[in-house]
Amino acid sequence: MKACEGVPFSGSSAHSSLDNADLKQPLIIDAKLPKATTTIDCAQLTPKQIVKVKGHSVLSASCDLTAKSIRFELNDSHSSFDCQGALLSTRVDDASTASAIMIKPKTDSAIEDITVANCHVDGYGHALHIRQYSQPNQRYARGLIDPAANRALAPSDIRVINVSSQNSINSGMFVGDHVHGVSFDKVRIQNAGTVGLYLEFGSRDNVIKNSVFVGNGFRTFKPNREAIAVDSSSNNRIENNQFIHNGAGSILLYRNCFEHADDSTRGNHFKRTESSRDNMIRGNTFNDEPVGVWVASRQSRNLKGFECGAYLLKQTPFASYHLDSAKDNQIIDNRFEQVEQGIIVEDDGTLIAGNQFAADVNLPISVGSEIREESAAGAIKNTIIKNNIFTGKTVEQAIKIREASKTATHIEQP
Repeated sequence: MKACEGVPFSGSSAHSSLDNADLKQPLIIDAKLPKATTTIDCAQLTPKQIVKVKGHSVLSASCDLTAKSIRFELNDSHSSFDCQGALLSTRVDDASTASAIMIKPKTDSAIEDITVANCHVDGYGHALHIRQYSQPNQRYARGLIDPAANRALAPSDIRVINVSSQNSINSGMFVGDHVHGVSFDKVRIQNAGTVGLYLEFGSRDNVIKNSVFVGNGFRTFKPNREAIAVDSSSNNRIENNQFIHNGAGSILLYRNCFEHADDSTRGNHFKRTESSRDNMIRGNTFNDEPVGVWVASRQSRNLKGFECGAYLLKQTPFASYHLDSAKDNQIIDNRFEQVEQGIIVEDDGTLIAGNQFAADVNLPISVGSEIREESAAGAIKNTIIKNNIFTGKTVEQAIKIREASKTATHIEQP
């Protein structure tokens, strides 16, 4: 493979401030995988086949899996799968929302130490789905609600290296409930129908780095979605990524309000009890976005249609507001360009430090929530804003704080 070959970037428009070379992705990099124990011969695979990956497996060289709807499952610990740059895509007649690559135990027991590398996926429900054996609603129904007990059943220590997703029906990559210790390095997620990369409730200790998210969340006739959803997920690091032109913004942190609480048949029917807290968002670039980072993005949103079952703050015949939770997050050393709202803060304990906001960012920082102020939870507090750079704006123009939150917001600007 020539050095210049790679998965092309097909974004909707060029951005002069971004070097398009950064958006190219090589088909193959050295992922430092163990020596292969199995070579999967692509010539032997049939359309719509589900391949069980065993041991340390590689696809045969120059493998073409386009328009074949072939799927791969990893069910065992201490295993790896290297596509060696293969492109996987779905058949025209395939309306399935199944995933291209699934990491899932064979029973209700944890698996660990698994790597997927050099796979490039077009279509499918998800390019990659990491999940437990049983659905959340099944565990919830039998009273298994303790977060630590759920995490003990979930996959952990997963590495995803140089994997790309474009045109997925749902989220490009999905980290299931209570999954932990997943590292995404050099991934590219583009044109996902919903969220680019989803961190489901109870997941934690994940790393998303050196990756590109572009044009996600624009599925027709649905509300726009974001590049990364942090949903009741904690202690994650999101570092050194590029976010470009995503539907609802780049990174939204929130706690699901126990949506559709009366419908126990839904697979994700499970009351969220954990905050999206202690996350580090550092060294990223946000370009052409409605919002860069939104802390507690559901706090001021009318969730009437979500049929929520928890954390009610205020209800009218036409509206329903619920207490969101995304505490003690850090947003450090990021760059925002051509963004409508850089950082929105609607929960407590946020540190915003060392960020750079270009002149074309309409409102760099906003703190406060009228809905929460009217409740027993009170104003947003313990926000620290320091050493940020606002091009073309005074501090007063760049930082908007609701009156009730001013005394509990600490600003140190040079």
